[in-house]
Amino acid sequence: MKRETADQKTIRKLVESEIKRMRLADDLDQAYWVRDLHTGQILYISKDYERIWGRTHATFYAQPNSFLMSVHPEDRQAVLTTNSRIDEISNLLEYRIYKPDGEMRWVTMFTFLLPETSGEPYRQVYFSQDITARKDAFIELVESKVFLQSTLDALSSHIAILDENGVIVAVNSAWRKFGLENGLALKEFGVGANYLKICDLAVGERSEEASVVSEAIWKIISNENAEVSIEYPCHSPAEKRWFVVHITAFNIIQRYIVIAHENITARKLAEERLQENEWKFRSLTEQSSEGIVLVGVDGIIIEWNESEERITGVERERAIGRYIWEVQAKVNPKLAVPEFMERTKGMLRNLLETGETTWIGQPLETEIIKPDGKPVMIQSLVFPIKKDYGFMACIIHRDVTELNKAIEAKILSESKYHSYLENSPISVFIVDQTGKFLEVNQATCNQLGYSRDELLHMLITQVVPSQEINISQKLLMDLIEKGSASAELRFQRKDQTNLTVFSNAVKLSDGTLLAFCTDITGLKLTESKLQESEAFLKSILDNIPEMITVKETETLQFLKVNRPVEEYLGIPNDQIIGKSVHDLFPKNEADFYTAQDKKVIIKKEILDIAEENVITRDSGQRILHEKKIPMFRSDGSPQFILSIAEDVTEKTNLEVESKQRLTMLEAVGKLSKSLRTARTLEDMLPILIDAILEIMQAEIGSIWLYRLEKNDLEPAITRGYENKTGIPTNLPLKPGEGIPGMVFNKDQPHIAREYRLDAVVSETGHNLIESGLGGVTVPLRTAENVIGVINVSVELPREITQDEVQLLSTLSEIAGNAIQRTTLKEQTEHRLRQLSALSSIDRAISSSFDMQVSLEILVSNVISQLNMDAANVLLFNPENQMLEYTTGQGFRSNAIERTFLRLGESYAGRAALERKLIQVLNLKEPGNRLFTTILANENFITYFGVPLIAKGQLKGVLEVFHRSPFEPDEDWLNFLRSLAEQASIAIDNTQMFENLYRSNTELSLAYNATIEGWSRALDLRDKETEGHTQRVTELTLRLARKFEFSDNDLKQIRWGALLHDIGKLGVPDGILHKPEPLSDNEWEVMRLHPRLAYEMLSPIGYLRGALDIPYCHHEKWDGTGYPRGLSAEQIPLSARIFAVVDVWDALRSDRPYRKAWSEEKVIKHIRSLAGSDFDPKIVKACLESGAFTNDAGSY
Repeated sequence: MKRETADQKTIRKLVESEIKRMRLADDLDQAYWVRDLHTGQILYISKDYERIWGRTHATFYAQPNSFLMSVHPEDRQAVLTTNSRIDEISNLLEYRIYKPDGEMRWVTMFTFLLPETSGEPYRQVYFSQDITARKDAFIELVESKVFLQSTLDALSSHIAILDENGVIVAVNSAWRKFGLENGLALKEFGVGANYLKICDLAVGERSEEASVVSEAIWKIISNENAEVSIEYPCHSPAEKRWFVVHITAFNIIQRYIVIAHENITARKLAEERLQENEWKFRSLTEQSSEGIVLVGVDGIIIEWNESEERITGVERERAIGRYIWEVQAKVNPKLAVPEFMERTKGMLRNLLETGETTWIGQPLETEIIKPDGKPVMIQSLVFPIKKDYGFMACIIHRDVTELNKAIEAKILSESKYHSYLENSPISVFIVDQTGKFLEVNQATCNQLGYSRDELLHMLITQVVPSQEINISQKLLMDLIEKGSASAELRFQRKDQTNLTVFSNAVKLSDGTLLAFCTDITGLKLTESKLQESEAFLKSILDNIPEMITVKETETLQFLKVNRPVEEYLGIPNDQIIGKSVHDLFPKNEADFYTAQDKKVIIKKEILDIAEENVITRDSGQRILHEKKIPMFRSDGSPQFILSIAEDVTEKTNLEVESKQRLTMLEAVGKLSKSLRTARTLEDMLPILIDAILEIMQAEIGSIWLYRLEKNDLEPAITRGYENKTGIPTNLPLKPGEGIPGMVFNKDQPHIAREYRLDAVVSETGHNLIESGLGGVTVPLRTAENVIGVINVSVELPREITQDEVQLLSTLSEIAGNAIQRTTLKEQTEHRLRQLSALSSIDRAISSSFDMQVSLEILVSNVISQLNMDAANVLLFNPENQMLEYTTGQGFRSNAIERTFLRLGESYAGRAALERKLIQVLNLKEPGNRLFTTILANENFITYFGVPLIAKGQLKGVLEVFHRSPFEPDEDWLNFLRSLAEQASIAIDNTQMFENLYRSNTELSLAYNATIEGWSRALDLRDKETEGHTQRVTELTLRLARKFEFSDNDLKQIRWGALLHDIGKLGVPDGILHKPEPLSDNEWEVMRLHPRLAYEMLSPIGYLRGALDIPYCHHEKWDGTGYPRGLSAEQIPLSARIFAVVDVWDALRSDRPYRKAWSEEKVIKHIRSLAGSDFDPKIVKACLESGAFTNDAGSY
């Protein structure tokens, strides 16, 4: 991690201090960061940020809003709203984030502010905590409960869960729907009802099935059997139905019974129809009948075949569902007679009720009239068919003339039977007594995965798992012996997977075995998952920290509790379930809890008890937040009460502390607001003490500040001491002296109930302090150290509390930081003024070499910056060893100007002689006689004399005067020394400049004299050119000024013009003075003089700038000159000017071999050479300047 800066360290300490007060640091799984509200920049990030958010500190510092990209899109607006609010303490916000690896986490966030001195918020602290585990547990609990109930509701079987007493504790939607369809109220068959009573009401108390079911349930409850399956009728008033009930048990705290009903009415009806078809088939076969009519036990026709339609002419649709005697009356005229009709009805009813009549099995011939009017003679044969609840009647009519059609009716009936068998959704098969399949329906093939041909060549043991073959063989033997059996079996499919079925089998008359099998694999799997889900739900509940209970509304007994409840009560689960609060709590507590439960039941709404004080088993006191939630039946009546209790003791205590913290923050804000108007420490202290006393509701107080230079505590300001005498404030105290000194040394608050009785107060203090007065003294702190103390005094009987001490300590820290900032601000401004003064003096010294001006600026700044009344500078004269007045300001007379002191004389003489600062704090004291008498009328009291020394040499003395008492600190003296150093530098620089200027002037004069001497020597050697050098020099300078050469360039041009022919010193006199024309060789020698000039002058440094004219004045514009053949602008400008001037002067002067030319002729000649010998621009400039014309008088 990047090392934190000093500012970040300060912010962290401030935040950690705030965290400590807010009791937030105990939670280790949280991060925080600090944002500057003015700039939006992140100032500090705690170490846990990267772990929780998965993002680096560097990214967050660089992009302060980058954390928003991690927030779930659905939560981002809420986070933005919280992030943009500026509240002292924000609400807690829960939201989701995505870490860089895609993992979603739940976090919380809240903020609080850190105000600055002005009271305006400038930093906001954000707290973030990872609550993913808690959220996941809650979601899993909800999903588990929903999943469990949804699983139950998805099952088509009617399922109920009973307790040990047969009371229903849970049902699924199929169970509820069944009860509602049968007109039962929810309380009669739902949760809380007794299942055994429901069963008795459904099937009758005397029925054998009811006793079998009840007995089976009790055996499961008593653990005699693990599970049982029973088929039984359960008829409603409107219809008859059959069910198979599967009864199993499981233990979770107590024993519970699972009742799973499966409606097998369709199967039973199919069996009955199958039996009826078998009887019809047998009857048709045995009686060879054609027309067949089946009459139910109630006289309703349930079968009317086609032969009967043909024989009687009555359509089947008009016969099925009608009473037999009503249909017969349509075709038998005899039945139109009431007596005959009643007799017939009586005979049929007797047959159906008893199975007996006088004409059973006797063919009866009867003539009927078909609806088309055709008479038909039919033969009737009637016989009863036994049913378990009565008799059916089978009537066979035969038209003697149409026997073949009767056979067809038999075949059709047989086909219908097989159709019923094939289309049955239940597996049906027939095996012989060896177990070989003789017949199977399609459902059997589908369940086992074999084709019909494959099964008809297999034994039943081949579709049974190997480990259960013995069991299946035993069941087969029992079936053969007993004639019928019901059992739960396991088959193995062709793909080697297993399925579980419930089988009902009967032994047929021919010895074969008929079996009906229902696939219950899914039901068994559901039962297993239901048990797992229940255990899973219990595990979740036990791991939720809140106490959760479920009570029945009728008994108010506990139905379910989680582990935290067991731990709270100190007793196991099995001793709680089934008990009421009166069994577990003292009467007064139990009455209270019962009243709350009844309130929930009556109002049918959630009861939220925000604070509930309870006594724990170890006699401790805790505060609970409890919610009681009614859970309703389908009819809207409360069935259960769900209670969720959370221990909020720490949270409540935190809220109390937060209120106290809010009071403190309000006080801090009030103090900060009061300090806004203060600009200096002098302005701040009265505001500070008044605000603190107002907040503390006191009238007496004081602020003491530590003075480092004197190592004491000074009472900076007091309030209320004019009326009461508290801690003495008339004199400063040393650290450790009295209560203020002790608090300052120990950096700890001190509370004195009464000052006069406090051991820290001295005996002298006891006598000075009034009785009945006490108070508190706290350190006045900054971020780094203690800078003083604050005292607040109160009168008895009021005593200072610890909360007030903490509040005052907080205010003290704010006050300490405010005082330090103001002090640092004043010191900074003072330093800036000092630096500005030094800069002004430095600029004066740098911009002027006038010593008088520099020293006057220095003296002016000395007086203004040091707050002195007068100052002056005495310069040291090394020639007479005297200090002489130079400049001064602030004196009432000019007597100071007569100062003339020897070294050692007066204080200034001492400072100069001893070379050290002399300070006299009271000139009026009798011993201070060294002060000069000429200043006696100035009324000075304080004096400072500083020697002015530069490079080890005495330059003078700076004297400073004040007309009132003044005691300087070390900072003031250091600045005085700095000003003295500036004065020394100013004097030394000025004197050094004057000496240097004098030397440079003398050297320059020497250079000029030397060069002019060389020039005169050349003129003396060459008599013909006497005066030529001075003339060309003056004329060249005059023209050069037209080309804006600098002064230094003009000086070099002058020297070059004076020395232009210095190279001729190397030309022999014979050539130089030869009156005749020179030979070519002689001209070669003569043309060497520019190069000789270069060789003579180039080694001389200060003449290198003057070489252009001596070296190049014979070069020509067209490049034909010498010595180097330069052309055009390759020739230096000064040499081009001089070349024109040299020709002008030569032609205008008399020579031994010719007279001087006229001005017009020379000008014409020069113009003619423009562009060849001379620069055309130079020629034009020279002629237009009038320099040649003005110079005409020189010749």
